[in-house]
Amino acid sequence: MTDSGLVLAVEKNLATVEVSCLEGCDQCAARSLCIGHKHTQGRLFAKNSLGAQPGDEVIIEIPESLYSKAFALLFACLLIAMLAGMGGGYALSFFFSFPSLSTSMYGLVTGLIIGGFVLSRIFRRYNEQQLYPEIIDILKKGDRYEQA
Repeated sequence: MTDSGLVLAVEKNLATVEVSCLEGCDQCAARSLCIGHKHTQGRLFAKNSLGAQPGDEVIIEIPESLYSKAFALLFACLLIAMLAGMGGGYALSFFFSFPSLSTSMYGLVTGLIIGGFVLSRIFRRYNEQQLYPEIIDILKKGDRYEQA
């Protein structure tokens, strides 16, 4: 999905882009990353490989397929962690003669907590830069360029 917006600020290799929410906003994969009002205007952080400056009108591309793949992988890994924790708790019930139902439940919760912590660290490290929307074109240079 592509959308146009106005660059508000630039910090390192990221730009804060204000996009006006159109009718497609409800189906947008980046809706959860959008800062601000959900139905009027939103602000997104976008990779700024083109060197856009504040005041520039830009086109951003939102990598919806990458969002879908990353979230599906995240939930699949959480499910595996929960099942592994539950299986581990069940196996421990035989060694410590605890009721298998309660140790399975404790293992499930422990697997969810540990898996969530580990996956959040991995997810941030490897996917954060790939999941940002990216500025793919500068439509109009801002006033900053016209004065020079």
